[in-house]
Amino acid sequence: MEVLEKENEKQRYGRNKETIVNKKVLEGGEFRKKFDLITDNTELNKKLYQLAKHMLLHRSGTKYEDMYWLDPSTCEVVAWETQMDTEEEIVYSKRTKDIIRNKDNLITIHTHPMGLPPSIVDFNSNYTRGYSLGVVVGHNCKVYIYSSNEILNELYFKMVVADYIELGYNEDEAEIKAIHHCTERFAISFKEVTLDVE
Repeated sequence: MEVLEKENEKQRYGRNKETIVNKKVLEGGEFRKKFDLITDNTELNKKLYQLAKHMLLHRSGTKYEDMYWLDPSTCEVVAWETQMDTEEEIVYSKRTKDIIRNKDNLITIHTHPMGLPPSIVDFNSNYTRGYSLGVVVGHNCKVYIYSSNEILNELYFKMVVADYIELGYNEDEAEIKAIHHCTERFAISFKEVTLDVE
């Protein structure tokens, strides 16, 4: 009875069991080493790793997202959104829009509570805002990198995802299959960062 009361208390405070980050994996060497593979800049990779850990610990057990913008030439954070009150969405504040408006080739890093790959909105934002690279870190400690050189049709993408779901893939698998489908047809790039030798 006492355990049930504690669990209900956690749920009242917004704890979501599906989005709790495994701290053992987060602190492990494998997760850290993934960031060594993101760019050729050791300092930048270290900064991305530090931000990823900070965001995942901050948002563990919630469906809220954090996002940071970095200048790759200085490795400095130029903007951030860490107080979102809308689940699974990043809303750019006026402050962030003003800061990033005149900056080219920024790198973004943000969280996905359900561990999904970058969304079609992420790809399109990457293109329209001229980001050089996007990094998505899931609460399951998966790391994805992506970029885009054109706008993708959201309806088309949703139809491709639906086709893969109809073939028996789950949502995560279907989205990844759909992204790979699009990389073969459009000017986008996408990769899950793993330590596997390709």
